[in-house]
Amino acid sequence: MSDKFRSLLSSLRRPTISRRTMMITLVVASVFSVALMIRSFSAKYGFFLNEFDPYYNYRAASFIVSSFDQSWKAGAGGLPGLLKYLSWTDYSTWFPEGRNVAPTSQDGLHFAGALLYIFFRNLLGLQLTLYDFLVLFPVFLGALTAVVFYFLVKKIAGDVGGLFAALIVGVSPPLIERGNLGWFKSEPLAIFLFALSTYLLLTVLDGEMSSKQKVVRALVAGLLLGYANASWGGALYFSVAFGLFFVILPFLDFDISTITISSLVFTAGAIFASAIFPRPGVQIVTNPAGFALIGGTIFLLVANWLKSWVRPTDYRKTLAIILFGFLLLALSFISFGLFSSVSRRYLSAIAPWQRSGNPLVESVAEHFVPTGGDYFSAYLVLLFISIFGAAVALRRRSPAIVYALVIGISGLYVSAAFSRLLVYSSLAIALMAGIGFSELAFSLMKPTAPALVKRKTAYTTKSEIRTVYSIAFIALLAFPASIYWIPNPISCTGSNIVCNQSPADSGVSLTSGGTIFSRSQLRDWSQALQWLRDNTPKDAVVIAWWDYGYWITVMGNRTSVADNATLNGTRIADIGRMFMSNTTQAAEIAKGMAHGRPVYVLLFITGSLVTFPTSQGGQQQFYVLQIPSGSSFAPGGGDESKKQWFIRIGGLEESKYLEPQPDGFNLTPYALQNTLFGQMLPFTFAGYYNYGSQGLTPQWQLDQNGNPPLQLYNAPVRFQYPAGGSPFRIAFASSSLSDPINCGSGVSCFTTILIYQVD
Repeated sequence: MSDKFRSLLSSLRRPTISRRTMMITLVVASVFSVALMIRSFSAKYGFFLNEFDPYYNYRAASFIVSSFDQSWKAGAGGLPGLLKYLSWTDYSTWFPEGRNVAPTSQDGLHFAGALLYIFFRNLLGLQLTLYDFLVLFPVFLGALTAVVFYFLVKKIAGDVGGLFAALIVGVSPPLIERGNLGWFKSEPLAIFLFALSTYLLLTVLDGEMSSKQKVVRALVAGLLLGYANASWGGALYFSVAFGLFFVILPFLDFDISTITISSLVFTAGAIFASAIFPRPGVQIVTNPAGFALIGGTIFLLVANWLKSWVRPTDYRKTLAIILFGFLLLALSFISFGLFSSVSRRYLSAIAPWQRSGNPLVESVAEHFVPTGGDYFSAYLVLLFISIFGAAVALRRRSPAIVYALVIGISGLYVSAAFSRLLVYSSLAIALMAGIGFSELAFSLMKPTAPALVKRKTAYTTKSEIRTVYSIAFIALLAFPASIYWIPNPISCTGSNIVCNQSPADSGVSLTSGGTIFSRSQLRDWSQALQWLRDNTPKDAVVIAWWDYGYWITVMGNRTSVADNATLNGTRIADIGRMFMSNTTQAAEIAKGMAHGRPVYVLLFITGSLVTFPTSQGGQQQFYVLQIPSGSSFAPGGGDESKKQWFIRIGGLEESKYLEPQPDGFNLTPYALQNTLFGQMLPFTFAGYYNYGSQGLTPQWQLDQNGNPPLQLYNAPVRFQYPAGGSPFRIAFASSSLSDPINCGSGVSCFTTILIYQVD
């Protein structure tokens, strides 16, 4: 063996990893795996995109990929194909005017999905279709976000707090609901970018790196934030939070001169990345969120300049005066209309007590106001740990802790506006609970370690007491985890609450139809969309309630007149009026929307087939447009549950079509006989069943307890518009109407799609 080789061997040392590092790595890897598995759990119901919007986002990403491939094969490179997206008008939706895609979409999401797929396919040899890749996309983003949150909260509360925060993000019900398998929507990407951006910015505050490194990190952090703005409109909240953080920084005992340049670079990067996309575009400068970020940065620069001109004793007082001037300037901008318009949804987020009152906005389930029960069921004991964490944080004034408080308090506040914004509360809980858990862990397990908050050691907790506290604490966490956070094998029956109530155990919308059968694998929508593809003319126009527009366009491969983008409220109102008009008027409205092309009308109804006693003492089966729920019945989630929005958005008189409150659900005799909706129902009216009386009654009336009756329809099925004989004729009915599913207690249920052709 040569001397040089011996020298080389002697220079090589086996790498050493500390036990602490190994344990932390294993825990982070476990959290990543848990987050991955929970978000993939719904695969047992089918490997599909989830909800409605992801189908449109998939269509847009597919356009980018196909345009890139065409441009690449033509020898022009991929860039011309990518740029083609910016001028694309999609005429398969919002017929006949179509949809100008780039200015009306979350472009960052579309490009992220498409470009990542191209990267993995072309460079790493990924053998997946774009559809399958995008089904998995949110699953991995959510799991990676949990890992990023470990590093983020570690900067604030140490390893223990970081690990706990990562676990919360991994199993948080709101984050799972809006980031599970197939959820190719904006939230998973935007939240991941926000977490990464925040972590990079907090590292700039360390003071342990060169100025060049700080500027580079601040620039990357700003670009990530700007890309989040281009990926989700809700990400504008993060810009406001950063602006507020910059306003608070000068009031702390912190040398802001070390980050003034970095903050300027951060803001410039965020504005640039937001402005290069059509949405939000250059309007980000006049958008209130952009103004808050820019204003906060300018205030930070002014505060740094002020230090050299004002005595230290007068510094904060002068800062307060200048801040008041900034607020007056903002108010003057508002009064002169210099800000770009803010949608009613964003105004509701700013002032949750002022709802928009717009029926179109109020009809969206994700715009419902969350209740205290929503917070409690999602977080339970984490709420109390978060409150404790906030109390701990208020006793310190470090920049990282203050930033956590800004996100914690503002996130909980904004989440009160809409149920879809509960994801903000998860971020807030993760930060605050991470701090609180770190302090609790110190108190119980490591009395010799440095505390997050300095204190005098008055006594030492006995090991036995610490053990009891630890077991009790683990039990408090395990109970909600076994019910709401992680799926468990116990089904919920009767009054048993220790059962599987996790949102992870939920089928995708295409298999459940968006109904209350969230844990079912139904065939109706797949059958209907396949029928549209195979049995209708390629130029056919399909009219349905706007919820289903994306499914019709993407999976049915047919043109729709409205979709979830709600770009044209007048068009949606016309659809509502069509359903509530008589046959002649409805046919005219439908043909007018189709502009001479073949036209079909789709109706989605859910209900049950129930046996009731008759006045003659026998029993008879009836159809009910409701689903058994405990000892009563409840709406199932089809168009029969949305007809009130047909009426309200259409500007019609509700009392003409629906029975009065406390009912508000059953159709009036007029609506049954004189509306397209009533006549499209595939059965005839039989009467009302009231539990306080025996048999059927022909008249609507409340029972002795003030409860409305059930509206019953005769069995078997009989179409009001059979094939031939009217402007409308039945062309397709999905299978559950003739082959209903068992929905428990011996009751059969249906989730049927009916498609009528208009002659």
